[in-house]
Amino acid sequence: MKVKIYNDIWKVKLVNADAKKMNPDKNHINFGLTEYAKGKISIRAGLSESVARSTVIHELVHAFLFSYGHTVEGEEAMCDFFGTHADEIIDLADQIMKGVVLSVDNRRNQNVH
Repeated sequence: MKVKIYNDIWKVKLVNADAKKMNPDKNHINFGLTEYAKGKISIRAGLSESVARSTVIHELVHAFLFSYGHTVEGEEAMCDFFGTHADEIIDLADQIMKGVVLSVDNRRNQNVH
């Protein structure tokens, strides 16, 4: 699948867990890998759905940073954080929008008549 982030097209694919890039050496395995020069995001096949989703988010944060020209000290930790907590952050943002922001806007609109 191809996705566009800012002005860059990224190819995202599921990669066999036995592939060399997913097992760079005997002490490391990659659940995901973002290859900036190639515009590729690889996700390890065989992950549980929740781990795969966290990995996709993690790798997308790398791609977004690259495509928008940002460098961040502690990038890997930041990507880990978003990979783990993004769904919770978005769920809470949706709840706040619905329960606080939009409810106030709706009350204002109802009082305009």
